[in-house]
Amino acid sequence: MQRFCGDIAFPIDPLFRGEKVAIEQLAQLAGCDLGALERVSIRHLGKGHFRLREEFASLQSFQRTRIRVCPECIRSEMPSAAESWRVPRRLQWKFSSIRSCPKHSCMLISIPAEKFHKDARDFAAQLRKHHGWILDQPVLKATPSPFEAYLSNRILSGRGDRWIDRLELNVASRACEVLGLRIAKGPDAVLSGHSEPDWMGYGALGYDTLKDGPVALSNCLADMAREDVVDGRFFGRLFGPWMAWLKSRSLGDEFEPLRDVVRRHVFDNFSVRKGVLVLGVPSEGMTSLNLQKSVSLKGFAKRNAEDLIYRGLATREASGDIVPMSFVTLGMLDAYEREKKFFRNAKRSSEGGKSRTFVSDETNAAGESRLSIGDAAGQLRVTAKTVGYLIQHGMLCGVDASELYRRGATVVTTDSLARFQESFISLGEFAELVQRPQGSLSMKLRNANVALLAMPHDLSRIYWREDVDVYLTAER
Repeated sequence: MQRFCGDIAFPIDPLFRGEKVAIEQLAQLAGCDLGALERVSIRHLGKGHFRLREEFASLQSFQRTRIRVCPECIRSEMPSAAESWRVPRRLQWKFSSIRSCPKHSCMLISIPAEKFHKDARDFAAQLRKHHGWILDQPVLKATPSPFEAYLSNRILSGRGDRWIDRLELNVASRACEVLGLRIAKGPDAVLSGHSEPDWMGYGALGYDTLKDGPVALSNCLADMAREDVVDGRFFGRLFGPWMAWLKSRSLGDEFEPLRDVVRRHVFDNFSVRKGVLVLGVPSEGMTSLNLQKSVSLKGFAKRNAEDLIYRGLATREASGDIVPMSFVTLGMLDAYEREKKFFRNAKRSSEGGKSRTFVSDETNAAGESRLSIGDAAGQLRVTAKTVGYLIQHGMLCGVDASELYRRGATVVTTDSLARFQESFISLGEFAELVQRPQGSLSMKLRNANVALLAMPHDLSRIYWREDVDVYLTAER
């Protein structure tokens, strides 16, 4: 192509960019059908985006600098070509998610990379240069998949009328692959390091779900929350590579219809704090029932199960059964048992009234210095509501201070606060210590399975100090 254009003094760069005027001029000079040439011409839109007719593609979904071919197609068409290397290019070979040839059931191969990208765009020249190399390549068998058949048909014949067809081509193709990766490899899978045959399998797996529309996708995400090996409480960790990919800043506005389906599923099925961004949209703070399996209290002491209700971690159903709240996990129940051993004196009275603290009671605290709840919250870097919860359940010593403040006001003894800080550290304190944002730090602690104090999800996060020290040592 470059030689032909050079011989007739035709500028090739506008042709490579798919400019309409250049295509019209080339069709006139070469004496070929303009409509046929436009149908297979790919237009460069700038910033790594391309358009093929009504289809949209990006650098991630479109092979711009590498040429891929089926070695069996080259061999089979050699006898009918005027010269052995004059074999027509298949349009679908340029799309990254198509990795095999359905006619010969074999993998496509990539021609060796060129130093200059412009050289890599000339299919005829590259085929002539590497013709012998192509014929020497072994044929790697591959089973044709419905996923690649769908993409090929869409590229060659146009879109259908299903939901997946309304997604842009680069969205549909990559979404199938990443969803299939999450289904096959679980929430801890990463987006890199997979072979071409692996991606073929993932694409077929994801397409089997996405072809049936947004309801099927939502059902698939719900099934992930029921898996025994994952914590279904946190959607980011639960969906793993799927959510990490959708949050990527490199994805354009064309991904918004897909994000919208996932976002609605999260808002409908997870308890997300108000203001927390889910794929760019803040939560309204509506509490939803999580679809994960309820944590069983089998083997849990009845006295402790009753205490879970008092702690706001469980509820009693009409049948009389005690059922943990939706945000409670097995790890949280383990943390509760650990706390029970640590706070040996934190037992509420038989009347269900005031708690006694493991530090001191109000009588012994009479001569101690005190802090208001607001000051205690500031020192612990937690909310005032969290301090109130710690006082209520005997983890801090609260003293009535009606004579100094308004009626019913409570203050915290500095001694109990100091003792609490010897054993525990809040997320706010830890973030201040290591100079990192609380959001990313909480994710790292969660992924490292650092245990939280067993408290309702709308309170500040507090950790065992010894666990955090172990985490810091491992990080170093």
